[in-house]
Amino acid sequence: SSILPEVYVHQRTSTKRIFPSLYDMFVGGVSSTGEKPEWTAAREVAEELGLKGALEYLELESKIDADSNGDVISLKTNPLSEKLFQCTVCTSYNRCVVSMFAYKCNTKSEEMSWQEEEVAWGDFVPYEIVECAGGMSIERLVQNGDWPGSNFSGVGETLAMVSCEQIEEVKSKCNNIQSWEKWDFVPDGLLVWEAWLNWWKKSNAR
Repeated sequence: SSILPEVYVHQRTSTKRIFPSLYDMFVGGVSSTGEKPEWTAAREVAEELGLKGALEYLELESKIDADSNGDVISLKTNPLSEKLFQCTVCTSYNRCVVSMFAYKCNTKSEEMSWQEEEVAWGDFVPYEIVECAGGMSIERLVQNGDWPGSNFSGVGETLAMVSCEQIEEVKSKCNNIQSWEKWDFVPDGLLVWEAWLNWWKKSNAR
């Protein structure tokens, strides 16, 4: 389906050493030695947003004997998806391999609980706002000569310029969220966003 759910966007605290006060549509972190990507994803979501469903699932799964014939599935459903894709983020200050997962939050059974030193604000936001705000943030980076990603004029349909008409349409449709057009996102996150848009486009073309 091309219909996408709301995305959880959060703002980093002003005390963060790297990218203070910037916004992000992803949660992530560095894997410990020998840690599998799905465990890193589950741990980071639990630590930063207090969503422990995936971590509890993986911990339970690891304890159940191999002969259980999948009993873990009947006990609990993993809210963490299979790995969607993998990409490499390269900037002048960072180089890392990113594994992308989606976490489906059931707001009836799980409640957000931020790390105060990590998150200043967060909320579920319509996908249209994330798409438009992310594009506008990239445009500002390009204009200032700070965009670490692909040549903006050469990425074509994937990162098309955000039109005034699109901005006004999203504003009228999502008027309960204020000042989103001024959100500046973490550049590394925007590089992953670029990879996400490419992956999503290819997935829907199949």
